[in-house]
Amino acid sequence: MGQSFRSSQTSDGKRIIISLDDLCDDLSQEDVCEERMLELQLTMATTSINHEYARIEFDDNIDYERREELLKYMSDCRGKYLEAREEFANYNPIALETFERDLIMQKLATVTHYNA
Repeated sequence: MGQSFRSSQTSDGKRIIISLDDLCDDLSQEDVCEERMLELQLTMATTSINHEYARIEFDDNIDYERREELLKYMSDCRGKYLEAREEFANYNPIALETFERDLIMQKLATVTHYNA
């Protein structure tokens, strides 16, 4: 079986090549590893955006009970995000850095559009 590689770009625009061997110890687990990283990215993106929208609602809401619900929800989102982030960092810290940078940009664009 040939070795598989992924290309990634650093924040300063340099391209790096990452062997999937570096991501997964067992080549037979390559697809599982890649699928899991996608699941973790989805979890991180979803919880990040959900947290941001809950924060916006929290800021605009004066109802004490609803604000308490939102605080709990934001805490849950943060916990799930951090769990996924920790696991993702075990797979590929460089890809995590790139993903989080892109996620921040996406979140800023989404929230800016929402607030406009």
